[in-house]
Formats: sequence, structure tokens, C-alpha cells
Amino acid sequence: MNDNEISAAEARRLLSLPSRRGPCVGRWNRRRFLQAVGLGVGAGLTITALGEKLLGHDVPEAWAGSPIAADDGILVNILMYGGNDGLNTVVPYTNALYYGWRSGGTSIAVDSVLPLDASFGLHPSLATVKSLWDSGEVAIVHGVGYRPADLSHFASMAIWMNGSFTGRPNTGWLGRWLDGQPAATAELAAASIGTSVPLHLIGATRRALGVPQAGGMLGSTTTDDTSVRVYTALTAMSASAAGRGLLQDMYASTVADTIRVAGELAPALSSRVTGGEFTQKLTMAARLINRDVGLRVLDVGVGSFDTHHGERGRHAALLADLDAGIQAFFATLDPSFRSRVTLMTASEFGRTVQGNNSLGTDHGTANAHFVIGENVRGGMYGQPPSLAGLGQWDRLVPAVDFRSMYGTILDGWMGGGGSTIIGGAFENLELFSSPPGGPTSGVASQPIPGPSIAPVVTIGPAEPLPASAPAVETSGSTEYVPLSPRRVVDTRDGSGGRTGALQPNEPLAFQVAGLYGVPADAVAIAFNVTAAEATGPTFLTVWGTGAPRPSTSNLNPVPGLAVPNLVVARPGAGGSVSIYNLKSTVHVVVDLVGYFRPGSSSGLLALDPRRVLDTRFDGARSKVGPGGLVELLIAGTGAIPASATAVALNVTVTEPDSGSYLLVYPSGETRPNASSINMERGQTVANMVIAKLGTNGMISIYNLAGNTHIVVDVLGCFVPAGSGHFVALGPARVLDTRDGTGTLITRRVGQVPLSLSVSGTAGIPSTGVAAVLLNVTAVEPSADTFITVFPGGAALPNASNLNATAGQIVPNMVLARLGPDGDVQLFNFAGDVDLVVDVFGYFTS
Repeated sequence: MNDNEISAAEARRLLSLPSRRGPCVGRWNRRRFLQAVGLGVGAGLTITALGEKLLGHDVPEAWAGSPIAADDGILVNILMYGGNDGLNTVVPYTNALYYGWRSGGTSIAVDSVLPLDASFGLHPSLATVKSLWDSGEVAIVHGVGYRPADLSHFASMAIWMNGSFTGRPNTGWLGRWLDGQPAATAELAAASIGTSVPLHLIGATRRALGVPQAGGMLGSTTTDDTSVRVYTALTAMSASAAGRGLLQDMYASTVADTIRVAGELAPALSSRVTGGEFTQKLTMAARLINRDVGLRVLDVGVGSFDTHHGERGRHAALLADLDAGIQAFFATLDPSFRSRVTLMTASEFGRTVQGNNSLGTDHGTANAHFVIGENVRGGMYGQPPSLAGLGQWDRLVPAVDFRSMYGTILDGWMGGGGSTIIGGAFENLELFSSPPGGPTSGVASQPIPGPSIAPVVTIGPAEPLPASAPAVETSGSTEYVPLSPRRVVDTRDGSGGRTGALQPNEPLAFQVAGLYGVPADAVAIAFNVTAAEATGPTFLTVWGTGAPRPSTSNLNPVPGLAVPNLVVARPGAGGSVSIYNLKSTVHVVVDLVGYFRPGSSSGLLALDPRRVLDTRFDGARSKVGPGGLVELLIAGTGAIPASATAVALNVTVTEPDSGSYLLVYPSGETRPNASSINMERGQTVANMVIAKLGTNGMISIYNLAGNTHIVVDVLGCFVPAGSGHFVALGPARVLDTRDGTGTLITRRVGQVPLSLSVSGTAGIPSTGVAAVLLNVTAVEPSADTFITVFPGGAALPNASNLNATAGQIVPNMVLARLGPDGDVQLFNFAGDVDLVVDVFGYFTS
């Protein structure tokens, strides 16, 4: 800390107001009385002091509170003033770099950590938080901060309290939320537990209440003789006019009504709260929630976490108080509010990676924060900052802007208005499994936030992707005909005429059009292609036999994994399709799922991505077991018409406990010999599926072996007389961030969505296009991540298209609806990644 830098406590004081402003003109209302209570109107307060605070204001007599609605969310905002050490709170206990930087007494010993997974554990003082994690009620958001960082307590605290992308920090994010509440409920909607109201609870027209943390207020407890005498005397003062003038009558009425306010809060204030500061404040917060007088925001601030010296003992004590406070909070909270309360931690910055010479740490940047509650989607979110490649005084790089955490809470828990309150677009972290008062998660912690990501088998990078190829367009409108999946090639057993793996630089041609119910005039064929048993990294390209082989790829196989991908290919001369293998050897499995033919009786209805199944949180919230079958109704749900004949899906498997495959096929039909997606133990993998619907409008999803979670996102559907007719293109590259193709910037993609204009390029018309068929490839991401493709101008959906592990090359076919300007957006969840996009065709509007 610089010599001229003010302390955390002083910064906090400067950024707070007394719980009530001084005497002012106007009528007293309920809020002003509670603010006065917050200043300490108790048995020890003299009549003179009370008069100085309240003299000169009329007081209404109505004091009845308004209970919150059953679906109103309550937020308990926990401020850890001074800059909490996130690395010693959520400890990377298997990372040797952490112990290298924290040598000399500032690290948390491996054997004392409370493990969360194979990478992170909690500080040993956080046993209650660990038990809540085990119950699936804790989300940990890694890498929270902002850029450029400010390491001044005052400046950074003001930025966090303001919580806006724009404007001066003269109001707070929760204060602006309070400004937007209905007048009938706003007066009692928010309170700060303590003797001051900090900036984040002050709006342009409203501000929160101040309520004392210890209780024991006059009027809430009158059991001792002195209190009884004082209480009796003060309440008698206003029984009738004393005949001493208006001033005395106003004074007496003010005193009596102030006592009545405390009386209404008697269940919360009747007994003093003991314990540490966190314990006192969180217990009082729970008492006030139980009172149900309309409070929806309770603010709890404690400090100082500014551990420049002797951190290990000081930090352990602070976290122990936090943990005890959380335990006391839930022990005090009425169970009827359990599914309507969320706790969130915040701090103005983190600490440095390296310890200092005083056995402490200094002001840092990125931090880890908790979001806790029954309806929280438990697990890890964001991206843990890398500890590698840092200089001695380098700071961590944040991956999640703290305003995204605020916006997610506002939209997902407090009723909306997030982008307005924080003044801009934000990444929705999808922290909640259900809305306030809805069904609770009741599951163990999930390591996958929102759209699926999870630890995957780490394999070295495959061959760099090939360069672009020119577009070749078919003519005329086409309609899609869905088929039940059918295996047409399997080099492992000779199906399709080839026995033995493809060799390096070898193409394999196979006939499709004119066979298997596919007419000879089919203009494009839809396959699920799976690469298996690769002996080394390679890539596969699928194209029409006889045409020049395009310099694009469809799959990037690696040893040890079965890699699937949907392919839509134009058949070549004679109705044949070829598959080319670059190097190494690899087996190829091809399942036919449908075809496009000339005609206009069926077309695509392109949709924004929408999640329709997530076994981690839906239904019984359990994995699908060996031989398990999920029947999923598609037709007539959401925006999908009841007349739909087929559906385009993105299917993701995660947390499988053994190798297996899934098959998606029409409900009510005999299960065919085919597969839609393959997985190994511990892998998360996604694949696009075009599935024919059963006569009941449903699909069946079959799991061969082991237990796995399944996530399904709908991308579009095919309906009779639909206008979305397919036009096949020869594969053409429209984006490659490695060399600048499709963008003026040659840079890897972080957490800012990349906008890609596709209309008018690569054979795609400038108008009249509803959706495009893309092959999207993530190249060597720096962290485990997922990619979501969605229409330009639309909000980021709760969906994903492909999942990739750090260092891998992972492709997937994507059906993407275009935005009004003919563009799509690509969002990368974590770290940075190169993205490559090849277009295979488009659907008319």
C-alpha cells in the first residue's frame, strides 16, 4: 500500500452515509424512523439525543409491513472490505506455482484444504461453505475483477459499489435497483446492517435503511426495571396533549412512534446478538427476513481483509467468522424463505499472487466469489486466472467482469433490469437452477456452468486446420427428408465395403444417392461421421467424389477418443461421397440421418438456441444409466409447431463414468444400429444431431453403458410448407482468427462475443437468408471452455455448441440463425481461443 493511500476502513467511511441524514424539511415516514433506529435508538440513548435526531417532524401512525411475494428473491450482499485473498479462500491446492509464489508462510497447506475437486479446495475455516457446496448450493465464480484495475481502496471500492459501465460513481447498483421498485414497497425494500448506508445502497431518489446489528432496542425489550420505567414514561408522553405547545406534542409523538417502530421489529431486535461481526450481522439479517416486512436486500459489510502482514492467522479468523455467520444465518432463517434467499460475496479487489516480506499479500486484481442458496446452480464458473508466466509484481488477469455477476443476480434473482442498472451488456453467468421460490437444486455440486463444460481427457493438439476453399453453390430450393439413423460405413467390421482403418493421405469413397432410400437426385446428404481409434492427430475432410477436395476439415481425431461430427455433404458424380484422412491411421463410422432433395414441401424453421433438457437440473436430476432411455417431447413445445417432422439439436454428454455412446432416434421406432455421440469416461463432448421425430412428436435418447448427464439444445426444426429451403455450398472458410480471414483483427477470442457477418460472402446472398450451416472449430484454447453461436443482436442464450479442453482442436457442426444484419455472434466462455468457421450451406427465409 502506498504511503498516501487511505486505509480500507477510511475508504469505506468516505463511501458511506449515516443511516439517516440530518433533520430536514418534510414529513417523517417509516423509512426515516427505521434509519433513526439504525443510529442506535435504545435504552442508553438520552431524551436530548433522541430529540436532536427526530425533533420537528410529523409522524404517520400506520406501520404495517407488506410481506414479499412468493416469487420475490431476497439478496444478502456480503462485502469483504479491504480486498479478500481469493487464492487463500478457494485454494489451487494441486498447483505447484501457487506454493512457489506463496512460499514462506502465506500459503494454505495441502493437507488442511477442504477439497472441492481435483484442482481447488476451500480454506480450512470454511467448513459450513464446504457442506453447502456438497449439497449443490454454492457457485464459485473465478477470476472476478475489472480492467483496467485500480489498486486504491477508495477508487476500487467506489467502482464496485457503483457497479456501472458508465457514469460517475455517485449512485450504487443496489440503490439504482431500489430506485426502480414500486413506491408501495420501496421504502422497506433494502437495509444495511450497521450504523451507516454505503454507496452501493444509495440511488438517485432512494436509499436503503440502516438497522443495528446487535439488537436490544428500547421498545423491543422491556424486561429490566430501568427499561420498563423509561418505556412507560416515553409512551405516556404522547397519550394526550400536554398543554405545553405544538413543539412538545410533536416531540412526544415522535418519541412514541419511534418506539413503536422498534416494537414492530421486536422479533428481530428483542435480544442482542453475540459473536463475531459477520455472525452478528448475518444473524440480524436472517431475523429481519423472518419478520417479512418487505425487505429484499440485506447488506452486510465486514473488514478489514487488507492483509498486508501476518495474513495466515488474521485471514483464518476472518473466514472463520464468515463461515460461522453463514451457519448462524441459515440456522436462524425460517425454512419458508430458504428457496427465496441468495447470498453473494464481493470485495474491492483480490491479493497478489506472491507473498510479501511481512508474511502477507498486497493489493491484487482477479478474485473468487461465492453465490450461495438452494436455487443456485452449484459449481465452478468463470476462469481461474493463470499463475504461469508472471513477473514478481505482476497481477492476475480477470476473466469475469464483476458487473456480470451483478447483472446475473439482478436478472436471474431480483426481477430483471440488469443491463439498465449496470449500464451495458454483460455475460449472464446462468447461476440459478430455478427462480425464487421454485424447485431447489437438491444435487451435489456441478462443475459445469450453464452451457456445459467439464474436465475432458487432455490430448495434444491435432494438425493445424487447412486453409480456405472456394464456394460451389447448388441451384434451386430443396426440402429435408429425415430418416431413422442407419449405418452405411464402418471400417472396423467392413460395413459399406471397406475393412481396415484409413491410411495416411488416403480417401475413401462410398455410394449413398440411389441407395438406403436416398433418391438419385438428392442434392445433399446428412451424416453423422465418427472417427475412432486414431493412432495420431489428424483431420478428416468429407466432400462429393470427383470434385476437387476442399481445403477444409470436418473432424479432428486424436488418439484415445471417438470423435463425432454431423456432416452435410453434396454427393459427387454417381451419388458418391469421399472421406479423406490426412495422416496417421483412423477408423471411420458413417451413419445416414437424412437428405435434401429438390422440392418445397418441407423447410427449416430456424430458432434461437434453447435448452430443452439438462439432466443435471431437470426432472429427477440424475444421470441416465446403462441402457437408459430418455423420451423427449419436441413437437408442440416452445416455438416448435406440432406439425414438425424433424429437429436440429445440439446434444452434449458430460460426466460419464465409462465409455459409451448416445443414439437419438424417432420415438416409437425400433432402435437402429447407429450412434449420435461418443464419449469416454470424464469427457464432455457435444455434437449436432438432426433427428426425425416419432409420430408422437418425440425423440428417444439411448445410452449404451455407464451413467452420464445429457444436455440438449434445440437449434431449429423442419415443418411442412416451411420457407427455409436449403442451398448447399462447397465448403468455404469465412473466419480464421489465426490469419484474419473474415475479420480485420488477428487475435484470439476472449470473453467478448465476436460478430461475424456472413451475408453476402462465400456464395451466401445478401438478403433472403434465415440461417446458415457452419462447421465451427475451436483451436487450442488456453482453458477448458465452450463456444456458443447465436444470432447477431440477440442476448447470449443458455446453450452451447461445442466444448473444448485446453490445447485441443474441437469442431462441431452448427445451425445458426442470422441476426437482422445478416451476422452471427460467437461467444467463448473461458480463456482465449482461435476460431475457424467453414460454411456448408444456407437456408432461405
